Amino acid sequence: MKNILVVAVMIKCKDKYLFIKQDKKGRAFPGCLMLVGGKIEENETPEEAIKREVLEEVDIKLDKVIPFDFDSEITMYKGEEAQLIALRYTAEVKDFYAKPGSDAKEIFWLAKEELLQYNQNPMTERFLQKLGLIIQ
Repeated sequence: MKNILVVAVMIKCKDKYLFIKQDKKGRAFPGCLMLVGGKIEENETPEEAIKREVLEEVDIKLDKVIPFDFDSEITMYKGEEAQLIALRYTAEVKDFYAKPGSDAKEIFWLAKEELLQYNQNPMTERFLQKLGLIIQ
């Protein structure tokens, strides 16, 4: 089984959290809202990767990201079973500016009480639980 190392970030602005909906075939967790993130490229640190992914996907330049934890999930990715290993971060921004970029079809700023109205993938759901944003 292939292991894929990825980074993801929970971006907060005031009392809302940023999610995206992707529009790429074969990606993991179709139909779910996603955190901003993606694969770490060769010769790139995880922090460099998350800042790059955020800029590419939602056009936000993050100055500071805070390492939070890691998680993994076995899922189908591009037609084959793979284990996604996610290094997860948190970050805060001062305004709600964001626009869809490379992998983001739509952007959602959601309040805590709205989170359960959307499909979340298992790793995002566990992240939200650890952050105390949802209780299952």
